[in-house]
Amino acid sequence: METYIHTAQRIGIVAITNILVALSGIILLPILTKTLPISDYGSWALILVTIGFVPLLATLGLRLAMVRFLAASTDKQNTREIFYSLLFVVFFGALIASALFFVFARPIAASLFHNDLATALIFPLNVFLACLNLFITDFFRVFQQAKSYSGLILLQAYANVALVAFFVLLGYGLQGAVFGLLLQQLIVLLLAFYLIVARIGVAVPKFMHLREHLRFSLPLVPADLSFWITNSSDRYLIGILIGTAAVGYYSPAYTLGGSILLISGGLALMLPSVLAKHYDDENCEAVRTLMKYSLKYYCGVAIPSTFALSVLSKPLLIILSTPQIATNGYLVTPLVAAGMFLLGASQLLVQVVMLKKKTTFIGTVWITSAALNLGANLLLIPYFGILGAALATLLAFALAFIVIAMYSLRQFKFDINVGFVLKSVCVSILISVFLLLWGPSGLANVLLSILLATCLYVGILLALKGFTVDEIKFFYSVFMRS
Repeated sequence: METYIHTAQRIGIVAITNILVALSGIILLPILTKTLPISDYGSWALILVTIGFVPLLATLGLRLAMVRFLAASTDKQNTREIFYSLLFVVFFGALIASALFFVFARPIAASLFHNDLATALIFPLNVFLACLNLFITDFFRVFQQAKSYSGLILLQAYANVALVAFFVLLGYGLQGAVFGLLLQQLIVLLLAFYLIVARIGVAVPKFMHLREHLRFSLPLVPADLSFWITNSSDRYLIGILIGTAAVGYYSPAYTLGGSILLISGGLALMLPSVLAKHYDDENCEAVRTLMKYSLKYYCGVAIPSTFALSVLSKPLLIILSTPQIATNGYLVTPLVAAGMFLLGASQLLVQVVMLKKKTTFIGTVWITSAALNLGANLLLIPYFGILGAALATLLAFALAFIVIAMYSLRQFKFDINVGFVLKSVCVSILISVFLLLWGPSGLANVLLSILLATCLYVGILLALKGFTVDEIKFFYSVFMRS
């Protein structure tokens, strides 16, 4: 029980951090949408998509190798050897990636930044730092240092809000936003590296286990690439097929629907190292228990959130952006939210595949989903615009969820709480009807409707015995010891 309480506390810390990170994005969203021209905001969305994509390739999947192979390490010398060997490879991958963006700065400026060459020259530095930050911050979740990891992620989020908003509000526009992003990444990188050196020291790598690590990680590169295509390439295709202004309409609605993924964030970040340790210690019963309750509580929160976001999409977008963006994009949110719910469930179920080291399977799933997503985008966007892109996202994530769920449950059996899921869906439909009949508008009414809907959902679910007395006692123990 003590082990589960400590695990729940760490996951809870990261989950709360993810919510606070989401709030930072919500704070920044109206600043950018109400200050930048819609085409510049579309360019900013494409910048964030690119910075999210390039590190996935440049790091060669090695951050996941670090999580898998260092989780059970208790030897500081072994920890140093693995970490610095992988960091050395990641550093040169980041250097090559950023150099390519420097070489092609002029065409990038023409296509993304409206011929702003200065912005295009700052951008490669952002790419370089993003690659290093993605790898280095994962060190803290390897050893379940939830407080250090959460502190860095919060610093990253709110330093980004402060610096980007500062330069944009001073009138530096898109160029100022990109420079603010660069400063934020540099601050986080220096602090994270200082904390790592203080913990394990410095060592010259000998690359003793690099071949094994690359054998594990390289099959994940096409998986990461394909996942990015499925999750983010629609912004590029919208920009190419119907213009960057359409990206500006699509991105806020996508961000709102994508907030569902924050619910699985704490679990997806902390579970891999916890499960790997139990699995390597041959404690399969603990793995089954953690998977069972992780999936149950994810569904218990994510299902009603998906329904509520779908119903409240338009009033929320009016609050967070502009009436023009809300009118053009509110129908995107329900499709994206449903897709993100399935993606979050997939991220939990795929942990079983990672334990079994079946990384080639993961790559195959995401390559297939990416192909479906690309084809559907090319087919649907010319006819249905940004709504077609959202539908393509839902179809791709639905395919990935079905395949991963079937394969994972064959590899490792555990209780998936079908009865609880059905109860959650039925109650969520009831609260959706409640919200539709209310039709709230304005910040105060929307917040009040969310609060009342939450109380209604929890009350009905408790009456239906969706949660047991033992589970309530467990969460009380977690809360009291936090």
